[in-house]
Amino acid sequence: MKKHELIILLLLLIISTVYSFALPETKVKQIKSDPKIKIVIEGKYNQTLTFDQAPTIEAVFKQLNVENIYGFDEKTVLMTRTVFYIPEGTNLISLNNATKEQLMTIKGIGDKTADKIIEYRQKTPFCTIEDITNISGIGEKTYLRIRSLLCL
Repeated sequence: MKKHELIILLLLLIISTVYSFALPETKVKQIKSDPKIKIVIEGKYNQTLTFDQAPTIEAVFKQLNVENIYGFDEKTVLMTRTVFYIPEGTNLISLNNATKEQLMTIKGIGDKTADKIIEYRQKTPFCTIEDITNISGIGEKTYLRIRSLLCL
């Protein structure tokens, strides 16, 4: 290698090293300057709420200025960009209290899936309606189709 090529290579190495140390600090400053937590509310109250820190479900209902008549665990903490579904309508089926027969009235929920829901809630009560996707056999499409029929 020629002397000038070696100098250029060394100079590029120094510049890239300095740049790599400066880049993360810039990103950290951006993160610290915008610590807002955004929660997307779907269903009865379609809107996006902004919080200074990760809110509980109780804080979401306070900001919406409505009561939690749906049975959500108010101590559950929501992370940023969480989509929180609040059902609208009457005659909702409770994931935490419905009988097997009531669960089976939902189109797409059969005998085995109803048993899985009951078994799941005995170990861990549902905190949000979205938790039903933890049941094997209930994916995103099924959840989106049946969520308007459910409450906790």
